[in-house]
Amino acid sequence: MAEFLSDNWFDALIKRAGDVAVDPAIAMILQQTVEADSTVVWHMVIADGTIRVSRGEASEADVRLLTDLATATGIHDGTISAQRAFLDGDLQIGGDLHALMAARDSLADLSLFTD
Repeated sequence: MAEFLSDNWFDALIKRAGDVAVDPAIAMILQQTVEADSTVVWHMVIADGTIRVSRGEASEADVRLLTDLATATGIHDGTISAQRAFLDGDLQIGGDLHALMAARDSLADLSLFTD
């Protein structure tokens, strides 16, 4: 299992994204930011029935997720639910929440934080 946010973890996430079937009607860009000593940012382009993951900021994102490292790690390892983190204010979500909800099944298949 690759260390969370390592190069190997990103490689696995990019590969896994290529295997996820997405409703072709879903089109959005989701950006994730994890604030730590060194902030880590990546984004996903969901369009045309595919998900493409890239490191770095998106020029425009429909949805932005922001957490600190402890929260992101907890969501990743399953000790914190994303819902609880959001309700506690530890996961900030900005942008088009309707687009995020429309893509939730595909994102769950991708398992954003888990291996």
